[in-house]
This record gives sequence, C-alpha cells and structure tokens, in this order.
Amino acid sequence: MSTPSRSGSSAARIVLAVLLGAIAVAAVAFVAQNRHPVKLTWLVWSFTWPLWLLLVVAIGLSLLAGQLLVFVLRYRRRRYRSTLR
Repeated sequence: MSTPSRSGSSAARIVLAVLLGAIAVAAVAFVAQNRHPVKLTWLVWSFTWPLWLLLVVAIGLSLLAGQLLVFVLRYRRRRYRSTLR
C-alpha cells in the first residue's frame, strides 16, 4: 500500500493560490470599472453609492437571506421529524 505524497498537497496549494489570485484580479477590475455613483431611492431614504458597493451590498444581503431561509427550513424539518417520534 502506498502512502500519499506531499506533491499532491503542494499542487493543490498552487492551484488554490492561482484561483485566489485570479479572483483578486477580477475583483480589482470590477471595482475599477464600476466606480461611478448611482442614486438609490428606497421608501423615504435616498443613497448615492458607487455601483460596485451597491452590488456588493446587494449580493451580501442576498446571500444572507438565502442562508436564513436554509436555517428556517432545516429548523422546521427537524421540528417536524421530532414530532413524528
């Protein structure tokens, strides 16, 4: 039986570093291209933010809402299963 070599983990680290570097470059390019201000009016509030910040906040809130939904659904499923026992 052979033991796993360390070269596999080194290759994985290199691939991870390259991917993270590519994501960082893409993020910098995204911010550089979307710096113009955008006015957002919601109910009685009005904001003027750079487009990149508005998009990042919207994506973050969407991810948070998705995680909250998953949490609620898992809680309900556990509670339902516990009433069956």
